[in-house]
Amino acid sequence: MDLNQSMEFTPSATSSPQIQNFMPITSFMLPFHQPSNEDGEEVKQSHLLVQKRSLELFWYQQMLEIHNISAFKSHHQLPLARIKRIMKSNKDVKMISADTPILFSKACELFILELTLRAWLHTEEGKRRTLQRCDVSKAIRQEEALHFLFDVVPLINHKDDDGKFLEENEHHPVNQPQFPLLDMNAVRIRKSSKIII
Repeated sequence: MDLNQSMEFTPSATSSPQIQNFMPITSFMLPFHQPSNEDGEEVKQSHLLVQKRSLELFWYQQMLEIHNISAFKSHHQLPLARIKRIMKSNKDVKMISADTPILFSKACELFILELTLRAWLHTEEGKRRTLQRCDVSKAIRQEEALHFLFDVVPLINHKDDDGKFLEENEHHPVNQPQFPLLDMNAVRIRKSSKIII
């Protein structure tokens, strides 16, 4: 039988429609896949692997870019004058070489890019397309090298509608500016405890 040929089906008056005798199936009789802890671990491991590969690719691309830059002094993402002013704000600094603000600018740029990439990976893991403060906070908590930012980006647990705890930052009203606030008393207590020890 050639499947490329057209065939006509005409209903005949002599044939009666056949009624199929199927057993009705309710929703509780259908197979239902409940994810086990093993499935959750596999998903988590695959997310970690994707994150690791993304970071390796990011740093590979950055190293290629750095090696292929012909004029390193002319390509800046951050303002050098502001970086130089920040460096001079330390009273112990008397002079700054010409290369230092350029190098510091590139280091800050790479830091911002890596932190953004880590936060974006958490955004994708949450199946969202908008980067939120909680994603930045999770990225900081996941990487040990970024733990110095704990005080700047606090993490607050709160309950959602289902009663589950969600990790997110505090919510600010629309009219209130969203600046990170440091608790100076907590900083003083930590400093005084370091002095005593």
